[in-house]
Amino acid sequence: MYPQAEHEVKCHFPAETRTKAAAHTKRSYSARQAISDAALHQVNKALVDNQDVIAPPFLRARVTMRGSISVLTTGNTQNNIIYEDYATIIADALSYYGKCKKVEIGKRFSQFLLHGVPTHLSLPNISNSIATNYPQLTQGQTPRWLAPADRCEQKSTSTIVMTLTSSVKMADIGRHYLTICNRECQLNDYISYGRSTQCRNYQGYGHPAALCRNPSDCAICAEAHETKDHPCTIPTCKKGPACTHPPICCTNCQTPYKASDPNCPERIKIQSFNNNANTNATTNPGDTPMAEVAE
Repeated sequence: MYPQAEHEVKCHFPAETRTKAAAHTKRSYSARQAISDAALHQVNKALVDNQDVIAPPFLRARVTMRGSISVLTTGNTQNNIIYEDYATIIADALSYYGKCKKVEIGKRFSQFLLHGVPTHLSLPNISNSIATNYPQLTQGQTPRWLAPADRCEQKSTSTIVMTLTSSVKMADIGRHYLTICNRECQLNDYISYGRSTQCRNYQGYGHPAALCRNPSDCAICAEAHETKDHPCTIPTCKKGPACTHPPICCTNCQTPYKASDPNCPERIKIQSFNNNANTNATTNPGDTPMAEVAE
């Protein structure tokens, strides 16, 4: 089973005055660390108190030298948490620090597919070619073949997975082809998914929302609308995915759980199936990533 990429959640706090920013830079390391420790505690507590998250999702928090950005780093096992849905809760948890202007959900790594790479080339040579021809692309690890080695040996060209550091998009790279070892290779987004991947659009399993062609179902009430549009009659409720008020119904099992709830019987059933598959198979096929190109 391949680990999920860690995420970085950046919370932006506008510096009200230059004096305030300058004062923060003069704080000692221990004082800045205490601020980071408090941010980590407050955000983790707020998410766990929301009842949808069963364990603290963030491993680390840090504040920039000028104190204008708080960066929270997730663990790579928290693949069932949709951080975009909790942006408001994160901002509210840090309100003691100041008014959060924006919560930005990013990744520590971004992955792409390169098609048409000659299979006789070694992976280190491919990595060196990328680094030489495109020094602006910082690789997070040596590329790997998408298909198993025995399948690659039967073909003259195949596809590699290229991993770049930080959150990078196709638009940032600015091209659809990369020249690798004097070959022109097509570049596409890499979308990883497995049997336990839950779709944020219709809440079913087996593919991500980017590849979904089904109508939307709400993760809160199972009605035919997007989760972000979920209504609530409680005046104090933030509505949308943060709502915890009845009626709550899972579209997969029709029980009073959110579709994203870790206690959902359907989720437990699928995870149990994957665990058994990984235990009984020598090749670990249970949740090995598949990949498709987003249209």
